[in-house]
Amino acid sequence: MKRLIIALLAALLLPACALAEDFTLEEKKILQGMDRSWQQGYEPTVENGRVNILLPLTSEKAGGKITAMLALRDAETSPFATEDLTAECWKNEGLYALRLRLPLVGGRHSGDYEAVVAVSGKDSEGNALGAEYPVVIRIRDGQKDPIRPGLSAVAAALRVGETATVGAVLTNTSRYAEMRDIELTLSDAAGDILPAGSDRLSLGSLMPGESVRIDYPVTVKPDAAAALHALAFSLGYTALDEPQRWTETFTLPVTQEMRLEQGGLQSPGSVVQGDAAAFTLPLMNMGRGELRNVVATLSLPGVVERQSVLVGTIAPGETKQARLSVTPGGGALGEVSGELAVSAEDEWGNDTAFALPVTLTVEKAPEEKPVETTADLVKAMAPGYVWPLAGACLLLAIALIVQGAVLRGKIHRLEEEKL
Repeated sequence: MKRLIIALLAALLLPACALAEDFTLEEKKILQGMDRSWQQGYEPTVENGRVNILLPLTSEKAGGKITAMLALRDAETSPFATEDLTAECWKNEGLYALRLRLPLVGGRHSGDYEAVVAVSGKDSEGNALGAEYPVVIRIRDGQKDPIRPGLSAVAAALRVGETATVGAVLTNTSRYAEMRDIELTLSDAAGDILPAGSDRLSLGSLMPGESVRIDYPVTVKPDAAAALHALAFSLGYTALDEPQRWTETFTLPVTQEMRLEQGGLQSPGSVVQGDAAAFTLPLMNMGRGELRNVVATLSLPGVVERQSVLVGTIAPGETKQARLSVTPGGGALGEVSGELAVSAEDEWGNDTAFALPVTLTVEKAPEEKPVETTADLVKAMAPGYVWPLAGACLLLAIALIVQGAVLRGKIHRLEEEKL
């Protein structure tokens, strides 16, 4: 029932009409105590501590008395001094001049209270009849509370040189007062984010507790700084018949398209098993923001699986080299195909990546020869006639040694004889 009432209240301030054909609201008729007709925008009035609600009704089906009951949208904020919010009315000259005079509590709050007047009766055969009429009760002689809007879910995908939409949810946080004629303007302290069209966005009115989705179109200048920007939301509105203004600032990032470019890949066409193969790839930041956590990963099935190197941070306009080295083992042979993958992210965690094909031919290592001794090397290097000659030389050397020893003995004996 409550959901039904809330749905009906969406037609506030519009000419009311019965929800069924049981009763008809005479929109042009002005009863005593009404300052205008319903067609002209009649609203309940507050006088002498009472709310007065008047409805001129007709019915071709109803006979006898009818009963009217006021149902508030939010019963917890009721400004009335009684729980009995009913009145009875009899037909007079074909017209039900329905009047509700309800006393107000002394400590009431000024505000705008949504309600529905539910009318019920019976026809001549005793069948139930009914209709409902939405109303707003505007109280201005009570205590006044702060009426502040609430902004939440503020978000936008702002990119340099592009149009975007700043989204948010606006809520009337007041329990009592309506926010009327709401108008939003949005501004960037740096002047890099501009409205796409008019800078004023009309948001209509919000009853207490109601929310509305905001979609504010903007344009980010081509020379805007890729950084955090302070966006000021300025809301103008009327509450309790007085102009109000509320300003709140939210910080949103302006990003730009990441432009990570690569130079020519320097790689060996082939490598022998057991030797090192070096790969070098120049990486260039062609954008206007930093590229962070730049990583290069080489994958060559059978040779290496996901060998990575951290290139680090590349400033705008800077070039850095990604260098990797692999050594094929004995299990890799022939042409091997894989890829060199590069990934990076911007200041806000958005990532970018690309991959280049890599081909490497692994050649078989030459067979190892047995280790040779010095004698083997000499034997291999010397001609065949050298060995007899070397033997003769050795005998001659021995003879000379013996002859020297004999001569030294004779000389020694001669010296002794002279003495």
